[in-house]
Amino acid sequence: MKNYLLLLLLLPFLLKSQTLPQIFVHTDRGAYFPGDTVWFKAYVMNEGLLDAESHNLYLNMGNGDGVIRQRSILLLKNGMAAGYLVVPRQGIANNLFLNAYTKAMAVRPELYYIKTIPLIPESTTAPSSASALFQDNEIQLETYPVGGSFIAGVENELLIKSYLKGGKGISTSGRITDSAGSLSMPFHTDSTGYTRIKINPEPNTAYQVFWRRADGRDETGSVMDINYVSSKVMMQDMGSDSIRITVQSNMAANYELEARINYRQLFNSPVDFSASGQKNIYLKKSDLEQGILQVFLRHNTGKLLGRSAHMLGPPSEVFLTPEVVFNQNSMEEKGRNSFSIALSGETAAYLSIAITDIQMPVDTIDNIVGDIYLKPYLQNKNNDLKQYLAHQDKLQDILQNHLKPINFGELDRLPVVKDSLLYLKGKILMRKNEWTRFYARYQKLMSHDKKSKVGQRGASFGYKKQGDKQMVYTEVVPDSSGWFSIPELTFYDSLETRFSQIYRDLKFDEYKISYHFSDVPPLDKISVPSLEEQRLNNTNINNTGYYYGADYYIDNKGMRHIREVPVYRSKQQKRLDELEERYTSRAFRGKPEFVFDPHSEEQIIKRSMSLEQYLKMKIRRPTYGSIFLNERLISESNEVNLLLESDMSQIVYVKYYDYLQYRDFEGKATLVYQLTPAEVDRDFGKRIDQQTVGGYLRSKTFHNKIYDRTLERLVSDYDYRPTLYWNPDFEIKQKEQIVTFYNNSRAKGCWITIQGVTQSGKLVFYQKKYPN
Repeated sequence: MKNYLLLLLLLPFLLKSQTLPQIFVHTDRGAYFPGDTVWFKAYVMNEGLLDAESHNLYLNMGNGDGVIRQRSILLLKNGMAAGYLVVPRQGIANNLFLNAYTKAMAVRPELYYIKTIPLIPESTTAPSSASALFQDNEIQLETYPVGGSFIAGVENELLIKSYLKGGKGISTSGRITDSAGSLSMPFHTDSTGYTRIKINPEPNTAYQVFWRRADGRDETGSVMDINYVSSKVMMQDMGSDSIRITVQSNMAANYELEARINYRQLFNSPVDFSASGQKNIYLKKSDLEQGILQVFLRHNTGKLLGRSAHMLGPPSEVFLTPEVVFNQNSMEEKGRNSFSIALSGETAAYLSIAITDIQMPVDTIDNIVGDIYLKPYLQNKNNDLKQYLAHQDKLQDILQNHLKPINFGELDRLPVVKDSLLYLKGKILMRKNEWTRFYARYQKLMSHDKKSKVGQRGASFGYKKQGDKQMVYTEVVPDSSGWFSIPELTFYDSLETRFSQIYRDLKFDEYKISYHFSDVPPLDKISVPSLEEQRLNNTNINNTGYYYGADYYIDNKGMRHIREVPVYRSKQQKRLDELEERYTSRAFRGKPEFVFDPHSEEQIIKRSMSLEQYLKMKIRRPTYGSIFLNERLISESNEVNLLLESDMSQIVYVKYYDYLQYRDFEGKATLVYQLTPAEVDRDFGKRIDQQTVGGYLRSKTFHNKIYDRTLERLVSDYDYRPTLYWNPDFEIKQKEQIVTFYNNSRAKGCWITIQGVTQSGKLVFYQKKYPN
């Protein structure tokens, strides 16, 4: 046996390969009602620290069919960003799903971070047992040789896992026998479903494994697959500050040993055996970032012979658990609570804190350790990661038999990308071949202007950020492909744009501006978890006692409570409200069947259209009834015809009623509001493109409820809040920090979940129920 320290380990740190970040999204709750707001905090890490080099996080939300319902881009600051999403009230069956990725990951959807957002069904009664999803409770069993294979003639270690069909580990007992009947090796798995035994299988001998079924009496069994190789690789935590990598071989051979931390290659070095034996390589844990260390042993032909994995972290534990001490703990309705948070040995930590009603499900909230360091590498992403993390000695067993194969060679060949702030870009789209002819004429005009020293002229581009009163105008010059850019124009939420051609003798007869606030192509569909994972989430939610109705909910005592549903007005509705207030009188403010804002519609902006053409296209009725112009009934046919022939550039607002009652009039009616000659925009028409485009998702502040006076607690309305407290920007910079929150009207208790990252890159996780 030969022990040595591999000196070449120092060389790989000089190599630069593509590194990919790890992403985690912490939401304020584990499940949501239709119409709810999802508050979240995103963490992006790379090479063991919060990723200061990534500026943009792309976040898409969709349903189980892969249909994207919302696209967002977050502006990261030191690898973190907070935001919110609104759950649709209709059209979602069970779950929503988030996809999050950076520019470096954009071309590899299999690397995206996927998070399930379970929805609580719209039901006011508890689900019956017949409607609950059935989960097979038969015990399954797997065997896995540590190191990936067996070497003949030496003692091997065998990992055994027992679990239910859904993936949850369960204890069982069994035995391993050989075909000759001379071997009967007993084993017993623990409560997490794992155990390890020593075994020295003989070549040309068949082995079977038997284990107890769920009833605890009858046995079932299967044939063990014994695969012999000449060499394999294993890892062992040596305590203190070192990891030992052991390469074992029963013959003289040449191998290649590769080590990776997360997605990053640590080294790739030859290992030569002049005779059978064992070689050990020692790594200092203090020199390695936190995460998954994987080693691969290959024959010099490239064939994989063995693989092993180890969870790296602080010497004593995988993650840090903050110390939480209550200073004030109230069980009164709307009562005040206060606790302190401390992290020993850390100078700074960036955390997000969620406190929810004790009745709300939290077992669906993903754990930051599991999401960053386990899920990207595991084949089976089940809901038992918290159980494994609670039994940290089982992490190595999880990694040994649940790692999915990843083609790291392809990842290493990905180009190294640089991330930067996003700015608005646009492209002029025209019919086939029309842009080429137009651009040639455009170049001639610009050449003439240069000779006459007039100066190059471009197109007029105007923009107005949210909250601004006036548009800012500039000139943009498109390139030969129709692209133009607006330097340093970055923005939150939305931007109103106006694009028009300056040259009078160049008129865009048909064109459209395609705006882009992204440097990666948008996804067509969202990636969703496996059906097995979705079933696990649904089962957890359906077994809770928090039931939802459209306008009320019923608590566990059967009491019905009115829900406060936040109202979110779209920009279109805001515009319609403004038109309604400006143009209609009180007598005509009843609710119509249809209401239209023509000057916000692309087809009206781009081309000329008469009122008659517009009404036929928009009002889905055999007739549009009588016509009121600026609230005056038009009865003369000639006047009606003239109005129907008028261009839509003059019509600012249209309403249609299946039944309208006004003075002596009753029946179908269309209300048309026409601009005065002074109000008509002379530039309105086919040469103008007006759009509203989206930018970075703006962070909003969650308003934590405060009852600081006794009178306020007594006279205020019933407090139904499922989320009692949410703070995505909690920082610990001193010895301890104080958190204060108030109960809702139920006052039955709460769940406290704390997650985050320290300045040194250590993960933080805490989750506890109060009272226990």
